[in-house]
Amino acid sequence: MKALLVVADYFDIDYDLNESIEELKKLTIACHMQVENIVVQHIHKKTPQYYIGKGKVEEIALMIDDVDIVIFSEELTPLQMKNLSDIFLKEVSDRSDLILRIFETRAKTKEAKLQVKIARSEYMLPRIAGMRKDIYSQQGGMGFRGSGEKQIELDKRLIRKQIASYQKQLAQLVTIRETQRKKRNKHEQKKISLVGYTNSGKSSLLNLFTHKEVFQKDMLFATLDTSVRSIQLKNNQKVLMSDTVGFINQLPHHLVKAFRSTLEEIKEADLILHVVDSSSLHLSKHIETTNEVLEQLGVKDIPVIYVYNKIDKIQETIFVPHDPYVLVSIKNKYNIDELQDLIISLLYKDYEDIELFIPYNKGEDYQYLKYNYKCQEEFLENGIKIKLSISPKDYHRFIEYNQKIQ
Repeated sequence: MKALLVVADYFDIDYDLNESIEELKKLTIACHMQVENIVVQHIHKKTPQYYIGKGKVEEIALMIDDVDIVIFSEELTPLQMKNLSDIFLKEVSDRSDLILRIFETRAKTKEAKLQVKIARSEYMLPRIAGMRKDIYSQQGGMGFRGSGEKQIELDKRLIRKQIASYQKQLAQLVTIRETQRKKRNKHEQKKISLVGYTNSGKSSLLNLFTHKEVFQKDMLFATLDTSVRSIQLKNNQKVLMSDTVGFINQLPHHLVKAFRSTLEEIKEADLILHVVDSSSLHLSKHIETTNEVLEQLGVKDIPVIYVYNKIDKIQETIFVPHDPYVLVSIKNKYNIDELQDLIISLLYKDYEDIELFIPYNKGEDYQYLKYNYKCQEEFLENGIKIKLSISPKDYHRFIEYNQKIQ
């Protein structure tokens, strides 16, 4: 499928144009389309009728005989989509549609599939007039061609019913997820959430800690389904680490809204690892974009470690890192021990250093401490002297042994 990309460079643009073009190309390629040409128009402001100028639209219409689809760099309004479709008589798409197409092909779990269906339906709803009347039965990428003005209200009602059905099914799955979350909270395991811009290395970091394979690939949105894994840190503590969908500049609000139930995992975290591609020329914008989405989700008052990944790809540090931070190369396993030390220092800052004396007839308590903590042991005549850093709850549980040090 051959695509022509259309980009508007206007006065109050609030993102880096070159980065946006590169991301649009990557999104197009991720949808298995071939980029034939890129048209950039410098205008004072976007036009309500066509997004770009009418003259440029007519110029593009003469360029697309061998093109299957025309893709715009920002989300088009329903009016713009309809007007452009009527002039081009070709499939018209935009950035949001491309992201939705990718999500549709990458979603694997029932929850992720429902979230994408809700986002797609909400995106479609105001654009009924620009769609073919048979578009709703399709499961793949949603394109636009022609007016399709018949039965619009009936079609809108159908889509609203579909959204309600999807939301009901999703609510049931959310209930199950919340039950699982409560069970994890009951066991009082610490929780770490991985967040960051798409393709920054979150899944690679999870794989490194778990020694198990979570799907990872050098492409946009390789991970959609939240993965929660149990890992063991250097101090013998077991924690839960969760991967999340990567963020991207101009992420459609339909997706943030639809994936909110999954992203709620982040709000339950005791620590956030914000993974950053340090080799990107736009890492500051990537950090800003991720933090904006976290703010939308209501994530606050949770400690954050900035993990600057892919440090092996740059010759020198040319940025001012956010504190606290660690420079790492997940690929080369560089500075992972330092990262673990920082994780431990923040996760367990409320732990008490204590020395206990466990009599030999209290073997169950000894095994519990040995299993859950990194201990220094000394075997004495009547029992075992143990030095460790212990949680507030276990401190009160085992304080009696603190009185029996010999």
